[in-house]
Amino acid sequence: MSNQNPPPGDYPPPGNYPSPGEYPQQGGYQQQPPAPKNTVGTVALVLAILGVLFSWTIVGGILLGLIAIVLGFVGRSRYKKRTATNGTVSLIAIILGFVAAALSIVLVVVGVGLFNAVGGQDFTDCITNAGSDSAAQQQCSDEFKQNVENQYDDSTPN
Repeated sequence: MSNQNPPPGDYPPPGNYPSPGEYPQQGGYQQQPPAPKNTVGTVALVLAILGVLFSWTIVGGILLGLIAIVLGFVGRSRYKKRTATNGTVSLIAIILGFVAAALSIVLVVVGVGLFNAVGGQDFTDCITNAGSDSAAQQQCSDEFKQNVENQYDDSTPN
């Protein structure tokens, strides 16, 4: 009989054995669920969040929102094919992408409407007619500024 040491492990003191079911797991390894992976979905989510944050710009809202939507659908497709494990990230990216694009479109429409309401078309016509004459361009700018101030000044009757 050879003198062998017991295999490494966490053993209770002699005579103090655990009851059945309380034995330490063999090998000392803990089974943990795999971490969620969906790189395309994560990229889509980041772009969607940036799209919402920058929805006041056309590039930020519409472009980033649309890219997030496309990548979100790619991520959902990979999730359905079981090559990605977190489809919720892609779904949230799709929703936020739509929100970013829609919000940006609404803001652009409202901005153009307000610009036209204060005489924006007259300003663009004036600038076009002024050509490269900087004095005429400055006069157009001053007139437009005065129109805006007159329209939104509370002391001036409409």
